[in-house]
Amino acid sequence: MQQDNFQPMPKSLKYLVALIVLVELVASAGDYGIFPVEDLRWQIIIYAGLWPQYITQGWQEFYSGQKFAMFFSHAFVHGSLFHMAMNTVILLALGKRLSVGVGSKWVLTLFFVSAGVGGVLFVLLNGSGAPAVGASGAVFGFFGFWKVLEYRMLRRTGAALTPVYQFVAVLVGMNVAFWFVFDGMLAWEAHLGGFIAGWLLGLLFRPNAGQVR
Repeated sequence: MQQDNFQPMPKSLKYLVALIVLVELVASAGDYGIFPVEDLRWQIIIYAGLWPQYITQGWQEFYSGQKFAMFFSHAFVHGSLFHMAMNTVILLALGKRLSVGVGSKWVLTLFFVSAGVGGVLFVLLNGSGAPAVGASGAVFGFFGFWKVLEYRMLRRTGAALTPVYQFVAVLVGMNVAFWFVFDGMLAWEAHLGGFIAGWLLGLLFRPNAGQVR
């Protein structure tokens, strides 16, 4: 992959993260009573979070198309400032790195497809009744895309695939650890779906001249 030290951050990625940050700032302002709206963060989650019950139990929508929009809107709302910061730091760092090799349009597509597929797997596998929030499905999509590019390169050069397997093992271990730390309140289903989506998109990616191969 090309050197990205002096490459500008793609505008599409900056706007995407800016929207995520803006939503969190509004929610945090509500947490501290800056906005006179009771339970503002919870109100945002009600409208933008991913609620499996809209699909599995036929809940009535708050607005037309919510049961479809939520598969993407949940990626823009987080449970806390720390939750948002952790996801956006990875999105910016890895998104910039990927955009150098594959282009900003692919990164934008990767974000929404990974968030959407992660949401689908969450709805199919999660039975807790709690909503999913956060861009972690998209983050894991970035991980999957990144690692499949490395996998393809290693296969092409005949090198050992151990680094890819080790990375995946670390991700699995971290999810298991965090699942226990947060007492099961971890949307591992969205992580898995996002990673699978990113991996598959990476397999489909065909570089143009000058892009990563």
